[in-house]
Amino acid sequence: MREVLLSECIQILYENNFVISKPSLDRSCFDLIARRGNTRLLIKVLKNIDSLSSQQSDELCKISSIVSATPIIIGSRTRNSTMEDEVVYERHHIKAVTSKTFENQITGQPPVVYADRGGFFVNIDGTVLKRTREQLNISVGELAEISRVSRKTIYKYEQNEANPSAEVAIKIEEYLDVPLVKGLHIIREDIEISSREKNTDSARNDNIKYDTNSIKNSELTKSHQTSQSHQNQSEEDSFKSNVLDLFSDLGFNVTETTRAPFDALGEDKENSKNLLFTNIQESSNEEVKRKALIVNEISQLFNSHSILILENKDMQYKRIAALSLKELEQMGDTEELLNFLKDKNKK
Repeated sequence: MREVLLSECIQILYENNFVISKPSLDRSCFDLIARRGNTRLLIKVLKNIDSLSSQQSDELCKISSIVSATPIIIGSRTRNSTMEDEVVYERHHIKAVTSKTFENQITGQPPVVYADRGGFFVNIDGTVLKRTREQLNISVGELAEISRVSRKTIYKYEQNEANPSAEVAIKIEEYLDVPLVKGLHIIREDIEISSREKNTDSARNDNIKYDTNSIKNSELTKSHQTSQSHQNQSEEDSFKSNVLDLFSDLGFNVTETTRAPFDALGEDKENSKNLLFTNIQESSNEEVKRKALIVNEISQLFNSHSILILENKDMQYKRIAALSLKELEQMGDTEELLNFLKDKNKK
């Protein structure tokens, strides 16, 4: 079922002119990154939205904040019931919707109903409610009686301190004969993106194509792959910590990740638009190179950079910017590292 949802999501994004990353088929906090103009999305696809862990959600929110994207969950059911179309749910402060609701949202038809404890609710314009009630010379008591709520509750609606259930909102709208319900715009579109970035979106979309029918087979194949042996965890953590300290010394604000395809995300302290998606591994193998290529494509969606840091770099890497720990130590500052990455991208 999850594979079907993922395929549906990819199809919806393509049909609506989004540029998307390759699906992440491991236990990442997100499955897709999508971008269209000023809209950036980090999408997690789940059959049951209650299966999202607090660790995944925390990291998803953290990464979304850094890259100025909207985190969103696409699912089909909760622990107790099937999800309704045109209803917004929430898990760990992240909005969750069905694929149909998601499609309507990105085509300009935002949902108006949200699920909360006690049922389905809507946002209404309290100012319009109060003005219309007074213009029609309707008392608070009269409106409370027809809507079957207390006078105190009506006052809260008018002060935008509370929202009515969908049923109560319908009664009030019909009685006052005025629209009050407001759409729920769950995707932010306030990111400033240069014209150069916009012009490259369509070209990237042409270059990134996926066979959505193969997603299920790819995930099954990956689940049977055998990982190569690693050194013990304490040594790995020490190496990673050393690398993160070096990036910080170079002039990056560094955020470590544990549930993403990359191991760290760096922001240039002088220019937050310069992002650095980083993979950190003591040694290289096919799985490391596969992840590094995925992260490289992710960085391109944000017109940023990616890099693979290895304890010892024993070969040259095509399409991947890689440095040994010693080479990283020799970098003087942020500008020198970014210039290295720009030169690598030109080749």
